[in-house]
Amino acid sequence: MEKNTLLLRDTEAFMRGELDNVTVADGCIVLDLVQGSYVPYGCYTSAPIPMPLFDALWVSWNAVSPPGTAVEAQARVLVDGNWTAWISFGKWSPYLRREGVPLQERGPLRMGADMVRLESKRATQVQLRIYLYTKFEKITPAVRLLGASVRATGGIPARGRPVNRGLHLMPYVVPRRAPALRPWMDLAISLVSLTNRWGADLLPEEFAQALRDWRTPDGQDVRNLGFAAAAAGCWGFPTWVAWCGLGTLREEARQGYGTVVALDSTPAQVAAGWPERRYVSVRGFSTTGGTPQVLLCDPWAGEQDFDAETQMPLDDFLVAWDNVALLMRPSKVDDKHKGPARGSVWVRPAGATAPGIFRFYINGEAHLLGDDFCENGGVLAWSVPDERPHATTAHRSFHFVEPELGGLRLEAGEKQQKYTVYAIDTAGSMLVGEVTL
Repeated sequence: MEKNTLLLRDTEAFMRGELDNVTVADGCIVLDLVQGSYVPYGCYTSAPIPMPLFDALWVSWNAVSPPGTAVEAQARVLVDGNWTAWISFGKWSPYLRREGVPLQERGPLRMGADMVRLESKRATQVQLRIYLYTKFEKITPAVRLLGASVRATGGIPARGRPVNRGLHLMPYVVPRRAPALRPWMDLAISLVSLTNRWGADLLPEEFAQALRDWRTPDGQDVRNLGFAAAAAGCWGFPTWVAWCGLGTLREEARQGYGTVVALDSTPAQVAAGWPERRYVSVRGFSTTGGTPQVLLCDPWAGEQDFDAETQMPLDDFLVAWDNVALLMRPSKVDDKHKGPARGSVWVRPAGATAPGIFRFYINGEAHLLGDDFCENGGVLAWSVPDERPHATTAHRSFHFVEPELGGLRLEAGEKQQKYTVYAIDTAGSMLVGEVTL
């Protein structure tokens, strides 16, 4: 870990901080339990953290936050010997319409949705705080990781020792994913490229829902790195934001870990419809014809999933990259601790009154989809088996549709085949069912 990044993520590290109506259990910060009931809110505050002189800060957190609970990460920095006011990065839970902080200025601080910059000053220390909230006395959120990374001034990030290694990440492309989630889909895809190589078998749409920032459009990037790290963490994958150099990316690849970074697109790419800034996953490094290359899974690189496997000259990569990365580790937690759930449903015909319409049934009772399910942010889709099996479910061909009469319309083909239907809500929770027509 570089000196500009610090992670708190075990009992010993958490116990060095101040516990107010919270405690540390099984390596997580949880609300205090009083006479068999959790208190409604509590706060953990870290000790001050010395950092290299810096002018920007990113905060990360990983937490399990069941329905009715939330967490809120905050930070403050030491400038000219004085602590600034506490800065919030927004309340977060998969089950909230979570919103990052709108762009604002406060003294030397310029605050955005997922980072804080110092325009005219420099800071030397960071202090972290995280609030835990619950509406239900029997449920508590649990914070597994709290981290800070700063952009150090006056130094050049290390380039590290060259490495020649390619990782087998899962490639997916934006054109094959839900159109309604496209503005932040490349970030979700890049994270799923990492999680699915470890057997998670998540859909990018599940991830895109859990990391979505619902704030009113304000000119900032809609892709919130703090929420992205939190979303990965709620599925059990330790993930954090780091300001780092090429040396970190090389060392991650050397150890067998991919990374997620943002790259500036070229004018030609923007003219072709790519965003000005896009997220990709780094899957290793190689040398082609004597030229060092960065191996990527680029969600914007084509129409078919394996088009995403591209490479880019190292010099061009370093010009396009802003030295910010999302780093991830494999999940080590039990299934019961993982985030947004999947549920199984029966898919059955609605009957003669609605020919061609199929509805969900749970425990024998109809589970009707509202006509506004997709308008309110949900995703509804179906797929049929492709000609060949795929490494992950997300590689299947999905057809994204709108609800109709409480269900969705399916038409029988020339030959009998099995339809798989998916309904993903705004928390990333998914209902899945099958029917043969």
